[in-house]
Amino acid sequence: MKTLFLRFVIFAALTSVALVGCSPKATASEKVLPATLEEIEGSEFKRVVLTEKAAGRISIQTAMVDEATVDRKLRVAGEVISPMSTGTGANAPAYIRVRLTAGGAQEVDRAKQAFIIPLTGAADAKSYSAKSVLVEGLVDDIEDEDDLDDLYLEIEDDDYDLTVGERVFVDFSLASGQVQRMVIPYSAVIYGVNGETWVYINPEPLVYVRQPIVIDYIDGDQVYLVEGPETGSTVVTMGVAELFGAETGVSK
Repeated sequence: MKTLFLRFVIFAALTSVALVGCSPKATASEKVLPATLEEIEGSEFKRVVLTEKAAGRISIQTAMVDEATVDRKLRVAGEVISPMSTGTGANAPAYIRVRLTAGGAQEVDRAKQAFIIPLTGAADAKSYSAKSVLVEGLVDDIEDEDDLDDLYLEIEDDDYDLTVGERVFVDFSLASGQVQRMVIPYSAVIYGVNGETWVYINPEPLVYVRQPIVIDYIDGDQVYLVEGPETGSTVVTMGVAELFGAETGVSK
């Protein structure tokens, strides 16, 4: 009887060890996803929730949405022309012709200086100040169009390096004056295939939500917004493409 009982105890102990050895740990059997998506009621977008490890792997960086008072600007294309009686050269007047719609011409503040930027693409390209003028006897080989107005500018710098026929950018101040704009880094902006523009805001740790923006204009690496996140909120500046891919399944 004792022998039978002893055999039973040994069998039970071995069975228990075998079962423990074959049972996987709970943490090892559960796969932790680097990103999970949560529905947002009434929105086409989803909340992207990252693990700390995933956020570190893609080096998420953020910046604060700032606000600035800016002078409204209009950048258009122009062309260097010259008076019929003279050519461009040292101390000779140089003029820029700009063609605008009637509405665009009315928005321009002609009392303020305009700035001429050559289309060289160089970061250190020199810009020239210019003033609106009425000039007689200018070469005009463009057929008149009822829906366009010609504006003429005289370059105020004597040492300009421009030639007749050269295309340039012209920056005008607008009569609407100063306005408030939200400012974000250009690296925060993501573009859709149809020209949509968004940013990812970071409303709480490891949570990211895509938000539409309306861009007024871009100046260097700064983007000025008409509509977008509130001033003081946080936008993602690095890891944007990875967040978009996690949310939509489309890589940028």
